Amino acid sequence: MNRAQKIAWLFVITISLAVVGSLAAFAILYIKVGMPKALASLALIGIAGFGGFGPIVFPKDKGKITCDERDTLINRRAAIAGFGASYLVAGLACMLPFFILGPQATVAVWWLPNIFGAAGLTLFFVHSVVILVQYGRGGEKS
Repeated sequence: MNRAQKIAWLFVITISLAVVGSLAAFAILYIKVGMPKALASLALIGIAGFGGFGPIVFPKDKGKITCDERDTLINRRAAIAGFGASYLVAGLACMLPFFILGPQATVAVWWLPNIFGAAGLTLFFVHSVVILVQYGRGGEKS
């Protein structure tokens, strides 16, 4: 398993833990204390930030060649897939209220950072999953 795969696994694990933990905490808090206070569970999304320590935790390989053309192509495809998925999430988050609520409805400003954060998490998660899928699809594993 190379460095990119290890970092991708770290991102997948941390983002998954953050989202599942936040949803579980939201459900519990919603039942116990109600809606406004249940939104505090979104703070658990911060667990996903630990994925950013991947480049520090997994140092570069000691050899002269750290990546080849295949690695570059895999990273490029993963970046494009992550961008597309995050753009889809942002687009849906912006357009669904328009079509459901109508053009005269208003949206609270506090939704904007949540949309931005959801798009960012989607970008990193899809990028990591695509890296893992492409490395796992054959060829030699290093």
